[in-house]
This record gives sequence, C-alpha cells and structure tokens, in this order.
Amino acid sequence: MTPYRKKLVLPTKPPGHEVKGSVVKAQYQIEAHKNVEILKSGKKRKALIHAANYPKMELDLDVLPAAAESYHISPNPKDYIIVSLPIVTCDIPNRNVQCFPIEEVCHFDPLYGQMVYQTFKQKPLHTDHNNEDPTKAKGIHADASMEFIPKYDLWKINVLTMWDRSKDPKLVEDILAKRRNGYSMGATVTYFICSICGQIDPMDNTRCEHMKALGTLWGPNNRLAMQLCTGVCYFETSNLGNEPADPTAYSEDIFV
Repeated sequence: MTPYRKKLVLPTKPPGHEVKGSVVKAQYQIEAHKNVEILKSGKKRKALIHAANYPKMELDLDVLPAAAESYHISPNPKDYIIVSLPIVTCDIPNRNVQCFPIEEVCHFDPLYGQMVYQTFKQKPLHTDHNNEDPTKAKGIHADASMEFIPKYDLWKINVLTMWDRSKDPKLVEDILAKRRNGYSMGATVTYFICSICGQIDPMDNTRCEHMKALGTLWGPNNRLAMQLCTGVCYFETSNLGNEPADPTAYSEDIFV
C-alpha cells in the first residue's frame, strides 16, 4: 500500500452542477450473509445472489477489496446487505424541475468509457448526501441497469447497492427495519438545456424566457419548461429517512 493513500482523501465527485434525484423506496433488500453464495475462480470472486421469486443474479465483486481501501469499508461480501433501487426515472423531472433524458443516460460517454447510467457502478453510498469525503462511505454500488416499466411507459435506472453492516450497524439495522426507507441519487451535470427551445441554460439574467419560468407550461401542447441534464456523471446514492416523492418508485413485488 502506498503510504500517502492513508492521509490523502481523493474526491469522488467530478466537476459540474450537482443534481439530487427524487426520493425512492427499495424494490427489495436481502442480507448477504444469508442469501449470497461466494463463487471463486482463480483470483476472481463473484457473488451469486439468492432472492425468493426472483432470478439468481451474479455480481462481479473482484473490485471490492480495492474499493474497500479507498472507501474504508469491508472487503468481505458477507458483511453487506444488498438493496435494489429504481433510482432514476428517465424523462420525468425532479422537484427542482431537472430531468435526465433517456437519450442522455443511454449515451456512451467516451470520458468514462461506458454508458452514462453505468457511471453509478463502484461509486460510494452515503447518508443524507454527506458525500464530500469518500472515506465516510457506507457502502458501494455493485451494479446498474436499465429497465422498462410497461405500467408507466417509461425507463428507469436500477442500481444494486451494498451497505456495510460492519461500518455502520445502526444504519443497516434501520434499513432492514424500514425505519430509513428513502433513497436519493447524486449526480454532476456539465450544463442544462431548455426543454422548450433547446438553448443551453446559463442560469443568469441572459437565460431564455422558458428557463426564467421553470415549471410552467408552454405552447398548444402544454410542454413543461424544465432543465434537461447533459454531461451527466452519477457519483453517489444516499440513504434518507424520507417517504418517496416519485410515484413510480414502488415495486409491485416484495422480494425476501
């Protein structure tokens, strides 16, 4: 281990405007020591997740020991609970009238070498958006995927989050007991685009008339004036104690 790493706190948040998502509830949560089978192949390590009435999922945990050093979390998969979250609803604005278009989150960003929605992967978990210090992380994102929800005719970003019981036993206890059942993501955005005229929003007195009246309806089709997020990087998810604000965040199934 390089000695300076013990003292140097490296940022996990890229530059840009910070955006917070709507508050959502978990689709399901399981305890890894009860429901995760650790598979080893040479130096590679994977976890096979078992949940009742849900297909088995295989997670690549090869990065966990290295991430544990930077985030100060456990390298042992058995120390975690796994919580599945429908964390972002595409094309639906949050309370600040900011929206993540499906075209943006499914865009391959050469800067990160992956789809935008995949920038959640291996990023830290926090509480109440206290995300400045990565060593205060409560866990890690294990995976991120896109899912179409026919009932609402929209796409969601789903993340599998791993919360470290050994780092914060009280937090994990509250999550399992549903005393803290709200979650919200954090992202940075390079700039915002007006949903009506397509201009970049400078967020000053030169902005277009639509951006000066965010949240209002325009034209014969009553289009909502909102900020379309562009140049997105998802850098954290936080556990909150709030009820969900996103009406599509509930799962129709319970997994145990």
